[in-house]
Amino acid sequence: MLHKLSTLQKPAVIIPLLSLFLAACGGKEQKPAAAPANTKLPVDIIVAQQEALNLEESLVGTIEPYREVAIVGELAQKITRVAFKDGSYVKQGAVLYTLNDAEITSRLRQVAAQIKLAKITQQRLANLLKTETVNQQEYDEAHMQLNTLEAQQDLLRAELSKTVIRAPFSGKIGITKLQTGAYVSPGTTLVTLQDQGSIKISFSVPEQYLSYVQMGSSIKFKTVLSDKEYTASIIATEPGLEAQGRSLLVQAVTSNDKGMLRAGLSVKVLFNTGEKGATGVQLPSEALVPGQKGYNAFVIKKGVAKTVPVTIANRTETKVTITSGISTGDSVIISNILRLGDGMSVAPVPVK
Repeated sequence: MLHKLSTLQKPAVIIPLLSLFLAACGGKEQKPAAAPANTKLPVDIIVAQQEALNLEESLVGTIEPYREVAIVGELAQKITRVAFKDGSYVKQGAVLYTLNDAEITSRLRQVAAQIKLAKITQQRLANLLKTETVNQQEYDEAHMQLNTLEAQQDLLRAELSKTVIRAPFSGKIGITKLQTGAYVSPGTTLVTLQDQGSIKISFSVPEQYLSYVQMGSSIKFKTVLSDKEYTASIIATEPGLEAQGRSLLVQAVTSNDKGMLRAGLSVKVLFNTGEKGATGVQLPSEALVPGQKGYNAFVIKKGVAKTVPVTIANRTETKVTITSGISTGDSVIISNILRLGDGMSVAPVPVK
């Protein structure tokens, strides 16, 4: 009986010992190796250099003709002649269309005969009035009849002049919309005439650049046809800003002697947005870090990265112009920006 009790107590002794062994083994956790204290983040740098700036904002514009008019008919008549070739150059005063004038000419001859008779009648009554053979009223009625006929003659002559439609200025004529024999109603557009000796550039300037819009100042622009750069002078602006875009519509003019520029072409306007003699630092756009009050950049001071606020004058997809915050000789970090922190040790690699 005593032997059985001794056998049953052995597991009770082994279990606590096993628990102590497992606890000791479990407490030995593997800790990650600590990073070396002298690890530095490799970064590419550019040594900043102040340089003269030619600050320009790229804006979208449209070429417009210097002058443009829709030639319209003023009389209800048929076209008897189209006097120009479609798409040709016409001079001021050149005949473009002639309309049927037979009816008006006949009425003019009729009124001319009536005027001749009215003048004879008036002269006869004037002589009789001197001898008091007729009264004043009879003479006045004859005189009024003559004036009425002369007014009708003037009106018919004005209508006759409208049967010949002339170019109001020299320019390039378009394609006629009606041909000989077609009936013209008053107000019908017949063709379009453009003065392309000079052309206008219309573009909108954002409100932050309004101080740079000066009458007579120059702009540069390019078309989609080539990389050739043209120059134009600002001649006019709208009195107020566009409410939707907060921008000012501006017009500039330039010569088009060779006729290479056509109305309706889109252009890229290079608008100057900087003061003469302004200087700054050109950096890649990836060097910028958005901040609460603008943009920041990282420079290296005593082997560590330091954040500095910067002022931007102009920015494109690839480059940014800094006008303050970075000086000549500063080592500006341009890579690993997302891994950087203020005060982090870095290993600079100059970019060639």
